[in-house]
Amino acid sequence: MEIQNIQIKFERCTLFQRKDMEGLHHIKSLPWLSVVQSMEGSYDIKIDQGSLCKTGEGGFFIAASQVTQDIMHHSNPQTRMMHDRWIFLDIVINKKHRIDHLFDFPTILPESEREEMNALFNELFAKQDDLCERMSVYYRIVKVLLRIGIPKKMVENDDLLKVINFLHHNYMRQIEVSELAAVARMSESNLYVCFRNQFGTSPIAYLNHYRLTLASDMLKQTERPIATIAEQVGFTDPLYFSKLFHKTFQVSPRQYRRDAAY
Repeated sequence: MEIQNIQIKFERCTLFQRKDMEGLHHIKSLPWLSVVQSMEGSYDIKIDQGSLCKTGEGGFFIAASQVTQDIMHHSNPQTRMMHDRWIFLDIVINKKHRIDHLFDFPTILPESEREEMNALFNELFAKQDDLCERMSVYYRIVKVLLRIGIPKKMVENDDLLKVINFLHHNYMRQIEVSELAAVARMSESNLYVCFRNQFGTSPIAYLNHYRLTLASDMLKQTERPIATIAEQVGFTDPLYFSKLFHKTFQVSPRQYRRDAAY
């Protein structure tokens, strides 16, 4: 597919430093693509059902949006510190395809790209208060991602893309399958089959997982009550939200917030 347009719909860059992180285990999923560097200390990382990978000190890992990240933190044995930096990006290709719907990325950034990515991160974090400079660096990071990405079968049915976009814009309210079927111009049964064949899950399961990824970020970035966060992402029952959150991340929302780290 010829790339004619690239938009960065969301971006965030963050520095993190903490002592005595050795052995901290996290399961998480985020609504954006992540690129994470362990500057001091390191990560063991497994994406979905993939193999366990190690960043080593100074290395990077890449995680697509909404995948399950199973992470183990390792402090630097001499300093007992972890010092990391990461970026979150929502990248849209040709105004309709999220980049991780089009490409698979290696979990660990190839050694051949590490020097360039490190230089880009250095520049980004030095200029993060200047929007124009920051966006310029992000687009050069996207260029690296496109260079190492492996094209995968894209969503050929534009009606399914409309369903995904509809879910991303309306997750905060109650959504019926009949409504999604109308958006896709399919019967409910046909939508279920087509959606599962393309995304490996049902539309409602996809929606709930997307809601949970947003909630997990809110738990870390805000001090809003858990019930408020549940409601804001579309769960009317806070107990059901907590149950589903625990099933997905293996900790309660409260514990997740308490352990907040990458």
